[in-house]
Amino acid sequence: MTEKTYPDPLCCCEYIDRNNERNHILACCCNCVDLDAAADRLFRCQSVTHLQRSNMLLTLQDRIRAPWFGGAKKVATVDVLPIIVLPAMLYTAAISLYCCLVIFFTMLGFLTYMYFHLRCTSPRSKFFFLWAVWSILFLFILFESTVPMLELLPEENVAFLLLLSISVFFLYKTKHFSQSCQAISYVNHEAAEEDSAVLLIQDELNESDTSVCQLCRKRVPLRTFHCIPCQTCVVRQDHHNVWLDCCIGASNHRYYLLGCIFGLITLLFGSNLSLTSICHPFLIANVVGVHVLMPDDCSDVFDQYDIAVCFVGSVYALAMAGCVIFVLLQQIFFISRGVTGTEWRRGEFVPQRRNCWGNWRNFLCSSYK
Repeated sequence: MTEKTYPDPLCCCEYIDRNNERNHILACCCNCVDLDAAADRLFRCQSVTHLQRSNMLLTLQDRIRAPWFGGAKKVATVDVLPIIVLPAMLYTAAISLYCCLVIFFTMLGFLTYMYFHLRCTSPRSKFFFLWAVWSILFLFILFESTVPMLELLPEENVAFLLLLSISVFFLYKTKHFSQSCQAISYVNHEAAEEDSAVLLIQDELNESDTSVCQLCRKRVPLRTFHCIPCQTCVVRQDHHNVWLDCCIGASNHRYYLLGCIFGLITLLFGSNLSLTSICHPFLIANVVGVHVLMPDDCSDVFDQYDIAVCFVGSVYALAMAGCVIFVLLQQIFFISRGVTGTEWRRGEFVPQRRNCWGNWRNFLCSSYK
């Protein structure tokens, strides 16, 4: 099908649909031929054909779009789920203690199912990235909206906002520098010109040659691995992080570690402020005139719905903190051993490793160009 050319550029709400026609997102419920035909067949007590059902689904997926500069961008149906499912689950969990337990176990099962399902069907889906973004936004809005109710000190709120800003900054840097991990920047420029940046390998080449990626067929430096979701080779790849939708490698590993550390502090600090305000607190220490409190009795939090929502948000933040603690312990183990997560999982250990302090010094001080 030849593409039509239009003299005027697309506005933020316009797009070119699957029929190569100019369309508008406000007309998402208009002019659906297959839907009209299916409704007509139903009124006449006739079955809807498989082709009509498929076309209706394709049209629906094509019309789910978000306004953007230069034309409305298509949004995958699965990527819309976090915006709906996450708030619905957390607000439902605030009804009672029983609902809270059921919802959190359901959420765990739902995320586990989505992980294995999307890994097979749509490895480049942004579902988990959007889930993480909406989790941060939801907890931030919930915390700030309940600050007057919780009677927090202004200094405590400022400290929370500062920690949150630092965490978001390091996580943004992690995603921003993920492109620098790609092995193409390591390819010698002369060899790149000679081989057109991609080296086609002959069939007789030994497949055990670690200097050549067997998937994208180009020369790569040592300790470089091919990432299937990113569809590129990543230098010193630790893992592909679905929550940030990027690979963790040589150029962003330190930013990732700092983001996890400050993220953990932010989650623990924010949840502690909320829980000690809505539950009965007790004093555990007095550090330089600062009272360190811990929650004691939270048995009556479900008596008032807004308090229950704050409690559920705090528990959700603690669950996120538990996941971050597991990730940090894993990272500490790998860095101390001088290996990346990918090398550990594949059993590929580079010889002549330093001791623990040497590995940490190499991780913190090594440069990447």
